[in-house]
Amino acid sequence: MSQQVLVNIREAFFNAPGFWQGSLSPKSGNWCKLVESIDKAHTDGYSIEGPFVSQIDELAQQRSGIYLHCEKKGRKRKVSERLYTLFELEASGEVRVIYEIKTASKDWAVLLWPEIEAYFAKQSDSVEIRRQQLLAQIKSLEFQLSQRRAELAALDFAVDWGED
Repeated sequence: MSQQVLVNIREAFFNAPGFWQGSLSPKSGNWCKLVESIDKAHTDGYSIEGPFVSQIDELAQQRSGIYLHCEKKGRKRKVSERLYTLFELEASGEVRVIYEIKTASKDWAVLLWPEIEAYFAKQSDSVEIRRQQLLAQIKSLEFQLSQRRAELAALDFAVDWGED
């Protein structure tokens, strides 16, 4: 479950720990998207599904989650290399870079699938863990409630018999 956060993604990226090649430059030809799923029927960028994000260089409401940024990196023998940066925008507004890859390959997206799948698995695991914690608390509270009701019934029974 993602939350809205007011953030300048590019500034948050510059504060991310590590030495990253990316700059999340908003230059023409570069793009950024919120990753929502993977469609393995494709091996290129179409396999990574989600809406494009245009406001990465200004303060804007963004959803926490995993993002992919593509940045053109010069030309090499008429093949344009690109730098793909996979990062998480946390609910706190901080950025955590997950993976970077520089390539001109047409099937570059396949290299990102394991990282994306691991991210989604971690998210669903933490949701399931929290769900299990809440169910355990509810069970405990229901048991305590049944104990209090039994205690109250015993007191009512004692009052009916004239005991104080």
